[in-house]
Amino acid sequence: MTDALARERKSHIWDRHPDDWYVEDRWVSERLFASGALEGCKTVLDPACGLGRIVHSAAVAGFRAGGSDIAPRWRDQPHLGIYRVADFISGAWPTEKNSRIWAEPDAIVSNPPFKHAEAFARLALQRARKVVALLLPTTWRHGDERSRWLETTPLAEVLDLCPRPSMPPGPVILAGEKPGGGTKDFSFFIWRIGHEGRHSGGWLRKNDREAA
Repeated sequence: MTDALARERKSHIWDRHPDDWYVEDRWVSERLFASGALEGCKTVLDPACGLGRIVHSAAVAGFRAGGSDIAPRWRDQPHLGIYRVADFISGAWPTEKNSRIWAEPDAIVSNPPFKHAEAFARLALQRARKVVALLLPTTWRHGDERSRWLETTPLAEVLDLCPRPSMPPGPVILAGEKPGGGTKDFSFFIWRIGHEGRHSGGWLRKNDREAA
């Protein structure tokens, strides 16, 4: 039994992807868009879209949705929305006014590369018109320096995901491997432009369609 458990645990330990490209369960973004967290938004941009799952969920939920990434990872995947190759944090970002989904999105929703998460958050807060929602490890806010920075931002909500989602590297999903249950805590950090004061907490539950 011990050997079997060891093999099972080992099977879910993946090498770190060099670009921090990890793929969330589909229900994660579906629940966010069903929760009302993006009330008042019409356009949604995911600037680290990977396979396009967040973009697809946004489009299904009725938003005009677009995605970008440093590589066209969404190709050959079933998805809705519009896509382009772009590097969100390099400075070479599309700004043409005839493509407002990139230049002036109402909301930026993303599962960003964790090693660049703070840079993503800072830029997203400059580029989104209304809401920024980033999927990050729950402990991301626990560092002293970051917590002090977060207090200066319009962070409005932190929604914990239940149960823990499995987020394997993109190549694992492309290879057809079925991820098991997650072992790490993740949350959506939601900023609302103009929000003042403390942030609230809550949950996004996979199996509770009424929960926000």
